Amino acid sequence: MRLLETIQMHNGLAKRLSYHNERMNRSRHQMMCAVGDIYLEEVLKIPEEYRKGIVKCRVLYDEQVSKIEFEHYRERKVDSFHLVETQMTYEHKFEDRQQFDELKSPFSPSSEIILVKNGFITDTSYSNLVFKDQNGKWLTPNTPLLLGTQREFLLDEGIIEESEIKMSDLDQFTHFMMINAMLDFDKERAIDIKSIKDV
Repeated sequence: MRLLETIQMHNGLAKRLSYHNERMNRSRHQMMCAVGDIYLEEVLKIPEEYRKGIVKCRVLYDEQVSKIEFEHYRERKVDSFHLVETQMTYEHKFEDRQQFDELKSPFSPSSEIILVKNGFITDTSYSNLVFKDQNGKWLTPNTPLLLGTQREFLLDEGIIEESEIKMSDLDQFTHFMMINAMLDFDKERAIDIKSIKDV
């Protein structure tokens, strides 16, 4: 089963590459008992047509990198969010997304799910989450399914903080934001907490 790193390219430059290297090699060592590290800066060759603007780079790998894909990026528009209980685990970023697709299947294509595990907020199907409290502080759940590279970067920079966030706590927040390799932290992207159904 192949794993995946999704990397944001901005005008031909890969963002937060050290975080992707760290996660990729951690997964290789834990999942495949791979020996040695791979450094993405040595294997990424960006075609000329993808050196302008925001580009999504997908690196598929197992013990070694098997495929690299590029596409021009456009952010997906989401109009509502639904809380979904799950017991799934997702410690490594796999190419196969069937378990997420099954959880999303009851909802419209323009909706997104927020996964709740044992009463605690985790992630959406394709992003980590941050929540804005009444004091303007941005908090991220300390129970994510996946340790995202953007999330780790924002924690290291002190822009967000980890916190225990239960489903019952959501009405204490004013806004939230999806973050991942392609979705940077930007207060202009904040979403009203009322967009989450049943809150």
